[in-house]
Amino acid sequence: MKFQNVRYWVFDLDNTLYPSSSNLYSKIDVRMKTFIMNNLSLNQEEAHKLQKKYYLDYGTTLNGLMRNHSINPKSFLDYVHDIDIENIKPNSKLNNALNKLQGKKYIYTNGSKDHSIRVLKKLNIYDQFKDIFDIELANFIPKPKMESLNSMINHYRIKPRQAAFFEDISRNLVNPKKIGFKTILINSKFHPDKKDNLFSLKEVEKKYIDYIVSNLEKFLSKINLDIIR
Repeated sequence: MKFQNVRYWVFDLDNTLYPSSSNLYSKIDVRMKTFIMNNLSLNQEEAHKLQKKYYLDYGTTLNGLMRNHSINPKSFLDYVHDIDIENIKPNSKLNNALNKLQGKKYIYTNGSKDHSIRVLKKLNIYDQFKDIFDIELANFIPKPKMESLNSMINHYRIKPRQAAFFEDISRNLVNPKKIGFKTILINSKFHPDKKDNLFSLKEVEKKYIDYIVSNLEKFLSKINLDIIR
């Protein structure tokens, strides 16, 4: 593995820094449907279809709701992230692996900063990260849009050819790879979008992914070993 030149480590949050088997994102997914049902007067099936359509068409459900229904983004984010996170446990192995990485570490998420802080503290890895680039800081322009990526890069003055990006959604890695990032896909077997075939790795995306891994802390440990050799 060639990570010796990496000085910027960019991590997605949900289903990347904790396992998808915790079903945390499934809880968020349910609350997104409920929010749509309550605010747009739709039944469960209609809300589900609209949620996934906006996710595919706009990058996030929120972006579609803002564009088409003038939904207040803070109201949406506060509601969908109001979940129990007890399934997440402190991860000492991940904390140790992150601590050994040389360079600056950032969170880049389509979620909120408050949600990110809450999850990172529960994992006991909050202090490992220099900052959180959340959807509000991105002016509510989500991954995978290049405009969002460029905002994050410019905000932290990241040099893409000295950066690595860890993410659980394959399409979010395409643009980073195009401009020089090393790209690592976290295999999320239990993501709620699996059953809707929204989460499959398309052939066109494979060439933009350098590594596919199922255990983040083990992969980071291998990187650290290779760097010190």
